[in-house]
Amino acid sequence: MQTQLSHADTFYKWVDDQGVTHYGTRPPEGASAESVKTHAQKPANQDQATKELEETKVEQTLETKEKEEEARFQKDLAAAKQERKKLCKEARENRLQLNLKSRVKMKMEDGSVKMLSEEERQEQLQRAKEAIDEYCID
Repeated sequence: MQTQLSHADTFYKWVDDQGVTHYGTRPPEGASAESVKTHAQKPANQDQATKELEETKVEQTLETKEKEEEARFQKDLAAAKQERKKLCKEARENRLQLNLKSRVKMKMEDGSVKMLSEEERQEQLQRAKEAIDEYCID
């Protein structure tokens, strides 16, 4: 039966009566032998390696989630900027139309068209100004 050698075993070197050098894990009986240092690596601590691997996986997962969240945020930010730009343009066009015309027709929510009174026109001008102040930030 052959035994499995372990990296932790001590190896010995000795020379027999005929001058032949031998190596083994047990020194010979009645002969002198010297311990031999090997350069074999000690086996890695499997539990520690597993723990480090799991920690690395967790870190990579967190980094991936952070990158995904940042990408989502940048996408949402770009969409919000685009929407703000659109609302700014609409507010400026409304203000221009309200300033150019003394008689303004306005389409109502129900689809009907209404001629605005001067007071209503001034209210719409004020709303346009407020919208410009809110959306036209440069």
